[in-house]
Amino acid sequence: MVSKGTMFDDYSLVAFDDGCTKVDKVPLYLVNGSLGAGKTSMLEFLLKQSSFEGARVIENEYANENVDGYRLQGLADIVTTLAGDCVCCSSKHALTRMLFDFARSSPAPVFIEATGVARTMNLVEKLVNAKIFDKYELMQSFYVIDAREILHGIEPGHDTELQAADIILVTKEDLLNGDERRAYQDALRQLPYCNIVAAPFGKFDLSKMMAPSGLLGFFDKYDGELAVPDNPTYSVIDTTKLAVEPAVLEKLWQELFTTYDLRRMKGYFVDSSGTRRHVEATEFQIQINTARADEPAKIIFIGERADEITRELLQAQLVMFG
Repeated sequence: MVSKGTMFDDYSLVAFDDGCTKVDKVPLYLVNGSLGAGKTSMLEFLLKQSSFEGARVIENEYANENVDGYRLQGLADIVTTLAGDCVCCSSKHALTRMLFDFARSSPAPVFIEATGVARTMNLVEKLVNAKIFDKYELMQSFYVIDAREILHGIEPGHDTELQAADIILVTKEDLLNGDERRAYQDALRQLPYCNIVAAPFGKFDLSKMMAPSGLLGFFDKYDGELAVPDNPTYSVIDTTKLAVEPAVLEKLWQELFTTYDLRRMKGYFVDSSGTRRHVEATEFQIQINTARADEPAKIIFIGERADEITRELLQAQLVMFG
């Protein structure tokens, strides 16, 4: 919880600026970003602001499982999950039904948190075609990105996402070492995007939000092809009664990442001492922390060949690397 007197409290009312929203429409916020960049952490921070009291959240999980939604319980009035598909693809009808239901029930703001493989232009096209903006006012489009992605060079497929965002939030700068930090600052200065803001642990200066959103204007002028979202596979491993040592999993992650063309690993496990652990891993790092008691006992792998990873394979690999 953010303590009183920080810069985050000073700007908490920006979300409901009367000059930026129409009173007869529901405020809508789009949250996108790369896999593992910290979208949920940023959303946790926003939902703790008094301005977003009563907010509703639609979380999109690519895997047909939800291991992050528990973090938002109690912070939002409703947290619902669209799982198993990318929100800009076959979830279209379920998404629009939810949005119209929300608009009928309350004027409180709504957040859509995309998967990390979704394409913002595709999502906006579906919302426009479904006439969602007859009921909603688009307030802000967020894009969350890991500092190491900037350090190693923005992938061409992400350029449109970054151009479309009203605010680009950079996370995990604290994980860069001295040499990396200097190279990162050089790379950061060369980026052509306007509103890039540091967001340590998902927290950022809310006065940097640009209201109203410019995303719909960008969409109207966009003359590029709508990108086809990529289609990684996933595997959900039940970690119940599976003892996993953090040091062994750290070593194993790089092997699995390379062998199965993985992008992300996330979830919960118990080590041999009975300590509950939460893991988040991307191409650039792996973080293992103490887990909350209500985390589901599962690890999800996402990547090109992630569906080849079974519980038996993981167990054998843990023994081998141990």
